Amino acid sequence: MEKILLACGAGLSTSLLVNNMVEADVNHNYEIKCCDTVSAKVLVYDYDIFLLAPHIAYMKDEFKNICDEVNIPFMLIDTMDYTKMNGKAVLDKTVVLLNEHKKENPFKVVFLHGKRGMMSNLIILDIKKKVKDYEKNWVFESVVDDDFEDDRKTNIVLLESQINFEKDKIMKKIINPLTVVDVPPRDLFASFDGRKVLDYIHQLYDKEINVKKEKLKERLEDI
Repeated sequence: MEKILLACGAGLSTSLLVNNMVEADVNHNYEIKCCDTVSAKVLVYDYDIFLLAPHIAYMKDEFKNICDEVNIPFMLIDTMDYTKMNGKAVLDKTVVLLNEHKKENPFKVVFLHGKRGMMSNLIILDIKKKVKDYEKNWVFESVVDDDFEDDRKTNIVLLESQINFEKDKIMKKIINPLTVVDVPPRDLFASFDGRKVLDYIHQLYDKEINVKKEKLKERLEDI
C-alpha cells in the first residue's frame, strides 16, 4: 500500500480534505495522512509522495528539496481543488504523479566489480530469467567500481567481495541518503543464482532502509 502525506499549517481544512480523499479511494489502495509542517519534515521519509497545502506554498522550495533528497515526488495541491475540498480530484492527480514517478524511477540495483569482474554480469543474466511480476520493472546495472557515480535514483549498490575494500570510497560517492550499500556473502554471488540474489536484496533493503530512515529522522529532530 502506497502512502500519501499532506502537510498544512495545523488547520482542520486539510484533515477534511484527507477524509474526502480516503472516501474517493474506493479500493483502499492508499494510506493517506496529514500533519503540520514541523512533523512533516520527519515523517516525509516514511511516505511515497508528499503534498503541500496551497496556503503555505511559500514552503514549497524547502519541502521540494527534502523530497528530492530522498527521491519521492512533491505536489503543491491545486488551490481550487483545496478550496472545494475535492478529494477525488486531488487523489487522481496524486496517483498520476505517483505513477509517472515510478515509471521514471524504477527500483534500481547496481552491481559493482573490478575491471576484470564478470560475476555481476552473469548474475544479472540469471536474475532477468527469475524475476517475479512485481520485479519486472526493476533496473539492474553492472558497473566498474571506478566508473560509479550516484544519480540519486539508485536504491541498492552491491559490491563483489573482491572489491570489498572499496566500500568506504563508494559510500563517499553516495548522494541519496537512503541508498543501501552492501557487500553480499561470497558464496551468494558464487552460486550465480539470480533468485537467491533477489531474495537477498529484498531482505537487505527492508532491513537497512528502516535503519536509514530512523537515522534521518533523528538528525532532523535534533535540528
